[in-house]
Amino acid sequence: MKNLFYTLTLLIGLVTLFSSCKKDSDNPNPESPLPKSQEFNVKITANETYMFDLGIFGDEEGASISRQATHFSISTVERDNNSGKIIYKYTPATNFVGTDEVQIKSERGSDGASPNTNITYTTIKFTIIN
Repeated sequence: MKNLFYTLTLLIGLVTLFSSCKKDSDNPNPESPLPKSQEFNVKITANETYMFDLGIFGDEEGASISRQATHFSISTVERDNNSGKIIYKYTPATNFVGTDEVQIKSERGSDGASPNTNITYTTIKFTIIN
């Protein structure tokens, strides 16, 4: 009877220990939130220039292309120094018709002394028609 009691006590203790040690979230660093993502589907005509306004960014903040488009003649991220706005510009390759895609990484939330904490990945899926 004592062995059964000890076995049950040990089993309950192990279950309690393992359940209390599980991860609280999938984020390995709770101080830094997981990146957000957003997706846009855009239809443009061949040779048309498309501009996407990413918004206003502070001096320590910015945006960059994290996955470049494949069929482009222009695919850039540009900052307007007067307004602080960042604009993504895309022009498909000359006479290209089909689909293309770009991913832009935006970083905000810096206080000037620490890294940006608000990371967003914006995916733009282009359908280019005649």
